[in-house]
Amino acid sequence: MRGLVAFALGTALAVPAGLAAAAPQSTSDSAAAAPSLAGKWTLNKDQSEDARAKMHDAGGSGGRAGGGGFGGRGGGMGGRGGGMGGRGGGAGGPGGGFGGRGGGDRDADGGNDSASRGGSMRSFFEPPETLAITQTAEEIGVDDGQRVLHLHPDGKKIKTEGGGSETTTKWRGSELVVETKTERGRKIDSAYMVAPEKHQLYVTSTLEGRSGQPITVRRVYDAAE
Repeated sequence: MRGLVAFALGTALAVPAGLAAAAPQSTSDSAAAAPSLAGKWTLNKDQSEDARAKMHDAGGSGGRAGGGGFGGRGGGMGGRGGGMGGRGGGAGGPGGGFGGRGGGDRDADGGNDSASRGGSMRSFFEPPETLAITQTAEEIGVDDGQRVLHLHPDGKKIKTEGGGSETTTKWRGSELVVETKTERGRKIDSAYMVAPEKHQLYVTSTLEGRSGQPITVRRVYDAAE
């Protein structure tokens, strides 16, 4: 009898322990186990793809010389002298400015492109030459030398201060995926992934417009010495 009671008690105690071991990890544990993107990175131009060239190959206007159009009314995005933005505003190749009065998309921190030199659309066509990334379980900071993105990989939508665009950040396996929807209805998805054995960071971005074929480009960054 005592043997049966001892066996029953042992079985009852073993079940909760087994369930606890099988319990899913908490969000903080999963974030802490995420790959580290932290470090200083330098753009490898030879191994990186050119967005304007890929848009040109796809039949778009981004690679046309002499002011091909891409953007709002009166704005264009293209080759030499091209622009992008609102009325009179632009961001393009050599000779092109970025953002006129009232033009330009807002970045993930709510800053206007003309004030912050960039934003998601600008970065798609003109990638920063350096990135400094810091990372904790709750936040990932991406500093491109002109602005700092504060990304929270919890999958929640974050609107800019003006409410014109929104950003969602989440982990997808070993990739950090940043989804941005601009105030002009365009969507840009950027995936950050580290290749530790090559000491490189890959940033793969896809631009989806209101019409036309999505354009995907991959940029390669080397770990800075």
